[in-house]
Amino acid sequence: MKLKPVLTSLLLSTISLPMVADTFILKDGTSLEAVILSDVGDSYLLEVQFSKSIKDERKVLKSDVVKIQRAQLDLKAFEPLAKMLPTPDLLASEDYSRTITAVNKFINDFPQSPKLNEARTLLVTLNSEASKVAAGGIKFNGKMLTAAEYQANSYDLDARVQEARIRRMIADNQALPALRSFSEFDREYSTSLSRGALLLPIKQLVQNHLAEIKQALAAMDAATKKRAMGLTQMSADDRINSQNAIKEEAAGIEANYKLEKEAKQIWMTTTPYHKASMEDALHNGELELTRINAVKTTLAVEGGKAFRDVWNAVNGGGNAAAVAAAITVAKTALVPARYLAPLEEAAKKIK
Repeated sequence: MKLKPVLTSLLLSTISLPMVADTFILKDGTSLEAVILSDVGDSYLLEVQFSKSIKDERKVLKSDVVKIQRAQLDLKAFEPLAKMLPTPDLLASEDYSRTITAVNKFINDFPQSPKLNEARTLLVTLNSEASKVAAGGIKFNGKMLTAAEYQANSYDLDARVQEARIRRMIADNQALPALRSFSEFDREYSTSLSRGALLLPIKQLVQNHLAEIKQALAAMDAATKKRAMGLTQMSADDRINSQNAIKEEAAGIEANYKLEKEAKQIWMTTTPYHKASMEDALHNGELELTRINAVKTTLAVEGGKAFRDVWNAVNGGGNAAAVAAAITVAKTALVPARYLAPLEEAAKKIK
C-alpha cells in the first residue's frame, strides 16, 4: 500500500511557527498578549490576541506601558515541535521530511536553547521512523511495522486503515462520504474483522441519514412555498436575478442527479428542493439498511487470516499443494485478486 501524505495539512499547521507575542503590562494593570505591528513616534500599533480565534488591532501610547515582557522565542518555537511525538499513524515519507526539516531549523536557529536535547531526541525518532517508512513499512496503532510485517498482513491492515478513515468521517459528521466509502470498503473487505466492527456505527449512521431525508421530504412543500413567497416580496430586478440563479442551480442539481443515477450510486446527493434525489436516496438507503441488518457477524473464513496463511505458505517454504490449498481458502474468503495475484505468481516457482 503506497501511503499518500494525508496528514500534510495537519503537519503544516503544526510546524508553521506563528508570530510570537510579547506581554505588555499597562499602567492600569491591563496585560496584553500582543505582537507589535508598528512602532512609530509615541505609540505602538499592536495586534492583540484576545482568544484563540479573535485578534484585534490596538493603538497603545508608549507612556502607558509599564513593562514589556519579551517572549522566549525558542520556547515558543518549540511548542509545536513538542506536539509531534508520538507521531500520528500512517505518515508518508513526505510528511516525515517536513517534520524533520522543521526540527532541523529549530536546532540551527536556537543552538543555545534548553530544549535542544529534546529536539535532538525528537530528530532521532523521526529519522528512525522515516527510514522504515521509506523501506516500505508503516506506522499503525502507534507501532512501526516493517515492510515484511506489512506485506504478510496487508489485507487486514489495509482494512483497518480504511476502517479508521471511515470512523473519522463519521466523527466529523461527514455522513455521505462515510456511507460511500463504506460501500467501496464492503466490496473489498467483506470478510475482514474491520467490516464486522463497522457494522453497528454504519447502521446507526444509515438510520440517522434516512431520518434526515424523511424530514427534508416532509418539509419540502413548505420550503418551496416559503421560497416562492420570498420571491414575490423582492423588487422586480432582484426577483429576476434570484429566479435565474434558482434555475441555474436546479439545472446543475438535475445534471448531477442524472449522472449519479446512471452510475448506480447508492448514496445519492440530496438537496431540499429536488424530490427525486431524496426519494431515490431514501429507497436505496432502506434497501441497504435491510442488507446490513441481514449480515452475519460470524465469519466462516476470516479474510485477514486466509491471506496471511497464503503469504506464509509462499514465503515460508511450503510445498505446492499447501500453497494451492491456502490460495483456495483465500479465494473462498473473497480476498480480492489484487492481493493474491503476486502470491499466485510466486507460487508457480514452488514445487
